[in-house]
Amino acid sequence: MDIGYTNKLKNKKTNLYIFTVCNNVDKIIKALNTHFSIKNIPKSFLKSSDLFKKLYFDDYEILFIFMKKKCNHKTLYEIFGILGKDLFNTEYNIQIMLDQKDENVVSNQIVSFILGNYKTLDFKTSEYKKNNVIFYHTKKYERIVKNSIYIGNIQNEVRMLSNSPANILNSDTYEKHIKKNINKSVKITILNEDKLKKLGLNLILSVNQGSKNKAKLIQLTYKKNTKKNERPVVFVGKGVMFDSGGYNLKTKDFSDMKNDMTSSAIMYGLMNLISYHNIDGYYIALLPIVENMINSNATRPGDIIKSYNKKTVEIINTDAEGRLILADSLAYSEKFNPKLCIDLGTLAGINERFLGNKACTILGNSNKLIKKVIYNGLKNNENLLEIPIWEEYISETKSNIADLKNISGNNAGGIIPGAFLSHFIPKNSAWMHLDIASIDYLHNDTNMRHKGATGNILRTLFDFSREKGIINEL
Repeated sequence: MDIGYTNKLKNKKTNLYIFTVCNNVDKIIKALNTHFSIKNIPKSFLKSSDLFKKLYFDDYEILFIFMKKKCNHKTLYEIFGILGKDLFNTEYNIQIMLDQKDENVVSNQIVSFILGNYKTLDFKTSEYKKNNVIFYHTKKYERIVKNSIYIGNIQNEVRMLSNSPANILNSDTYEKHIKKNINKSVKITILNEDKLKKLGLNLILSVNQGSKNKAKLIQLTYKKNTKKNERPVVFVGKGVMFDSGGYNLKTKDFSDMKNDMTSSAIMYGLMNLISYHNIDGYYIALLPIVENMINSNATRPGDIIKSYNKKTVEIINTDAEGRLILADSLAYSEKFNPKLCIDLGTLAGINERFLGNKACTILGNSNKLIKKVIYNGLKNNENLLEIPIWEEYISETKSNIADLKNISGNNAGGIIPGAFLSHFIPKNSAWMHLDIASIDYLHNDTNMRHKGATGNILRTLFDFSREKGIINEL
C-alpha cells in the first residue's frame, strides 16, 4: 500500500471514495455537488440506518459510512481499522475523506486505517496487489496528516520486526536493521559482550549464556535544544529475540516467543518518532538484546548472578529472564543521571488471562506521571491499568541466600516483576514499569487487525514523551 495525502477532493486515479457521515450532511451534499457533479442527493440518503452504502458510477464508486450519533474518536478509530483490514489486498485506489473535528480525531482515523491494512507478507512467495491510499484533508490539517502517516508506518515497522522469526532476525541482523533505519539525529552506541563483561552487566550476559548469538546492549541517544546539565528521560525495552524459557522450558506452542523482543522494537520506534518530530529534550533508549536458549553453558535454576549495581540475584526460574535484562539496564542508566526511567516488557503472562488482551499494566513511583500516561493511552485507544507496588510485594523479592531472587512464590505475577525491578531504579529518578504481555500479540484476527504483533503502546509513549509540562517539571 502506497500512502499519500491531498487537499484536492477528486482525482483521476481514484476509483473508490470514502465519506464518513457524521454531523456533516450539508457539507457532504455540497462536496458531491461541486466536485463530483452529483446533484439532488436527498438528505434522507445520507441519514441512513445502514452502516454502509455505495453509489456506483462508470469509473468510480463512493462508499458512505454512517456513524449516526457515535461519531467520536473511539468509534472512528474502530471503523477505520475495520476499513483498513477489509480493504487489504484490494484493487481499488482509495481516497478517504477524513472527519476533521480536531487533530486527535484526524490522527486516530489515519493511524487505525494504516494498522488495519497491515499484514506480514515478508516471508510469503506469492504476490499481493499494491494499491494507493490518499487521505483528503483541508490545508489546516496537512501537518497532522503527514505526521500520522509516519506514525502508522513506524508502528507497522515495529510489528514487522516483532513478527520476524529468530532464524532471520537475530541480535546481529537486528542491530543492522536499527543502524540502517534509525533517523540521522539519533546517535547509536553498541555495547558488545566484551564491554558488557567489563562493565559487569552480568544479568544480561547470564540470560544469553545458552545462545550461539552474542548479547549486546544497544544505546540510542537523542538531544535537541537541551539546557545545561539537562537530565535525560531513559527508555528501556526488553529485547529477547527468542525465549525458550531456558531450563525452565516452556510448554505447549511457544512459536510466538519470537516476539519477546517487541518492547525493544517499540522503544526503537519511539526514538524514531521523537527525532522525526524534532521534539526538544534529551532522550536515551537502552535495548538489551539476548536470546534465552539451552545448552551446557546456559544459566541453571539456583545459580546466583551479580548484577551491574553489585546486588546478587538467585535465579529461581530461568523463564523469568526479561526482568533480569531490564534490571541490569535500569541500573546501568544511573550513569546518565536520568530524571525519569520508563521500562517496557512482556514479563507477566498472567496479564493475558487477567485483562484479556484489552490493557497494559503500569506501576511506578509517581502517581502524577502514571495518570498522565493513562490519559495519553485513552487519547490513542490504548488502555492502561494501574496496579499497586506495595512494600509487601517488594519484600517478597528478597532471597535467603542472595540479595534478591527473580521470582517469588506469590501468585501476584503481574506485580512481582515490577517489585523486582524497583531494586534497580537509579537514585533520584522517577520510574514507571509497563507490561504489554496482554496486548503485544494477537493469536487470531480481529475485526480491526490481522493476527500477529500489534505494536501497541508506542503511540501512548510518544504522546507522553512530547508533552512539555510534566516531564520538564521533574
